[in-house]
Amino acid sequence: MNYVIWLAVLAVVLFLFYRYATRAARVKAAALAAEFPAAWREILTGRVAFYLSLTDNERKRFEREVQVFLAQTRITGLQTEVDDTTRVLVAASAIIPIFGFRDWEYGNLSEVLIVPDAWKEAPNPDQETAPLAGQLLGSVRNFQTSQYMHLSKASLEQGFRDSLDRQNVGIHEFAHLLDQADGVIDGVPKLALPPELLQPWAAVMAREIEAIRAGKSDINPYGGTNEAEFFAVVTEYFFEKPENLQENHPELYQLLTRALRQNPKKRFLRFAIDPREWLKTLRSKRKFGRNDPCPCGSGKKYKDCHLQQTVVT
Repeated sequence: MNYVIWLAVLAVVLFLFYRYATRAARVKAAALAAEFPAAWREILTGRVAFYLSLTDNERKRFEREVQVFLAQTRITGLQTEVDDTTRVLVAASAIIPIFGFRDWEYGNLSEVLIVPDAWKEAPNPDQETAPLAGQLLGSVRNFQTSQYMHLSKASLEQGFRDSLDRQNVGIHEFAHLLDQADGVIDGVPKLALPPELLQPWAAVMAREIEAIRAGKSDINPYGGTNEAEFFAVVTEYFFEKPENLQENHPELYQLLTRALRQNPKKRFLRFAIDPREWLKTLRSKRKFGRNDPCPCGSGKKYKDCHLQQTVVT
């Protein structure tokens, strides 16, 4: 009798372990089996220039990765509402830096906490390099074996509202997680950089940080805080104004294309009208005739393409 009870208990334990071990795979499979919501696609089309720069097949892959991320990651509002727009923009922020990697997932990210606006944080006496004065727009924190991200909702939306200002707090914070994939946030994404580029990256990073601190660089001054912030800041620059980054910092741009396995400048140049300018045009509420060429550069008439798209500003 005791033997039967022992087997029953063992069977239950094994079943529960199996369910726990396969949960991520089951959640992913369920997400991929679902149809991508049309409302989410409208948000991407109306707000995310990176998504517009992709080919049709790449857009489908981007959508699948957004679905998986949202199925696996809790996004919680703290004193603010989290709607589909917020959730999709968080997911887009997560996917953009890692889109060059197939099947990359943020392993220990437990939750993204959305706050209404920027916040202040008490100084940390143990931190050797103090952050620049001002308010925080985003942060990544570790708790036991999990990671939690805080994002300012206002700054998240602003990052996608202006795709040409070289600033996107969502991309910035997820760049930190990419950097931390090797165990430490130090500005050297070892799992992304090929081994032969580690030394060149360190040399270029040191030189660029020195120029920032000397006031001789167009890179956001916050990138001069330390190596970790430098990587996050230049990742924003890389995806928002790649042509400027390549022109002003060619060696840095080349290293980032190798590290992130993407060339955003090349993507944007594929289109007759730059997707970033296209979004700006829509927000300017400029009028287009139904039979005019759609300004997205698709070659279709406006009435057959983006006339029905809703763009939230």
